[in-house]
Amino acid sequence: MAIFKDRLHGGIEVSKKIELPKNSVIFAIPRGGVPVGYAMAKKKKLPLDIIVVRKLPIPWNPEAGFGAITLDGEVVLNPDFKDYLSPKTIKEIAREVYREVLRRNEVYRSGKGYKKLNGKVAVVVDDGFASGYTAIAAVKFLRKLNPEKVFAVSPVCPVHTKELLERYYDGVYCLIESRELPFAVASFYQDFHDLSDEEVLELIEELKRENLFWPEVK
Repeated sequence: MAIFKDRLHGGIEVSKKIELPKNSVIFAIPRGGVPVGYAMAKKKKLPLDIIVVRKLPIPWNPEAGFGAITLDGEVVLNPDFKDYLSPKTIKEIAREVYREVLRRNEVYRSGKGYKKLNGKVAVVVDDGFASGYTAIAAVKFLRKLNPEKVFAVSPVCPVHTKELLERYYDGVYCLIESRELPFAVASFYQDFHDLSDEEVLELIEELKRENLFWPEVK
């Protein structure tokens, strides 16, 4: 079933099919969205930033999430789980995940805040949208920076998730819209290993050399 060799290949294939406004800024969700966004940034000559949001893992199925948390601490919850998790459990998980969000912002972005996006189009990129709630958290955060529009882009997503994201975004593009259930992003990639900080930083450094890392673009 695998269609892409790896995430970089997914980003290259998306870049062939999608046109983005010249005033776009790509916001990659770490870690898996970074190679996809990197490929798009290189191909389109657009700046990239890291949108530091992270899913809140379901205790009995950590690969899946029941929501997500942003850098400013906003928690976005999937209402399907409201009867399965206590407020105390949600708060404890969110607190733990938030520590990792802060760490990643420090490691990937030197702890910087985000520049205003007046006159810009924000493009949220991930290796796949599964439930969609990490992408929803991302758009909620980015709207506060006043972009003209916000788009969501990914190599793959389920049809029902695309429909959900369309309620929050000005446009949603998935190269492959899957109706397969259960849906797993990993099944579309030959290589879907867990990326390390070092791999993410290597891509960021390459973008910095080409003046394509948004926090440092003047």
